[in-house]
Amino acid sequence: MSFPFWTNVLNYTYARGYIRIPIVLSVPILFNKYVLYQYEPLFQKWNAGHNQRDIWDRLEKKVAAEAEE
Repeated sequence: MSFPFWTNVLNYTYARGYIRIPIVLSVPILFNKYVLYQYEPLFQKWNAGHNQRDIWDRLEKKVAAEAEE
């Protein structure tokens, strides 16, 4: 029984280190550059008012209010 075409392609390319290493290194770079970039507006909307700057500002106001009491 022969292997399917794409299995052979994967076995004969990915098994070689000089091809595998650039693939392995490029996958997270491409994921960050293209996949996460598509979801960035959704993340911005979801986290609106809950980022580190907003939390710090609320904490400063709380401390200032407690200092006045």
